[in-house]
Amino acid sequence: MKQIFLSIFLVSNIAIAQSESNTTYYKDKYGRMQSDTGAYALEVSKTNDSVVTQIFFKVKNGQKIWTKSYLGEQPYGKWNRYDRKGNIESTLDYDFVVKYGELIPERAQLLEDLGITVMSDINTEKIQKHIRDKFKYPEVAQEENIQGKVIVQFTISSDGKVDNLRILEGVHSSLDTECYRIMNSLKELEPYTKDGEKVMVYRTIPITFKMV
Repeated sequence: MKQIFLSIFLVSNIAIAQSESNTTYYKDKYGRMQSDTGAYALEVSKTNDSVVTQIFFKVKNGQKIWTKSYLGEQPYGKWNRYDRKGNIESTLDYDFVVKYGELIPERAQLLEDLGITVMSDINTEKIQKHIRDKFKYPEVAQEENIQGKVIVQFTISSDGKVDNLRILEGVHSSLDTECYRIMNSLKELEPYTKDGEKVMVYRTIPITFKMV
């Protein structure tokens, strides 16, 4: 399927988010009995509004009991549970969220099928503004001077909902995740019509991370 590209150039001095973290203490290993101090603790850290990571551990020796991560409300990355020796006992892998996403339904239309160009599209300006407003250059990518173009695919349903997100071409997990987060927070656009009927449209957008 032919891709339609929309150039969005975003640079490091637009917005830089700070890492945030907080710790809550519990009396029991199940995290049910919260207290001011306790034998167990839950550390929650948030970076660049992209991923929230939770680490539940023993306060006395720092031994991990489990770790989880979320991309928005969606489970993300590898969820690990640890045994008494600190070894990984079991793992749930949620990396497919960004890597694979959803397949594009066959009924999805291209803009050109509707006689619309990217620049004349009613949603182009709204998408661009949303990316500019929500964009944060991941700190780890800045520190390692990671740059590049991430291609995001998505559909706009017949009622204007953004769905079927996938990182079509990635650069680095930190940049890929940030792009997924940005587009996942774009909930609704103007629907499209063809021959008087509302239709689903397929789009791809490149988001370029460039250090200046």
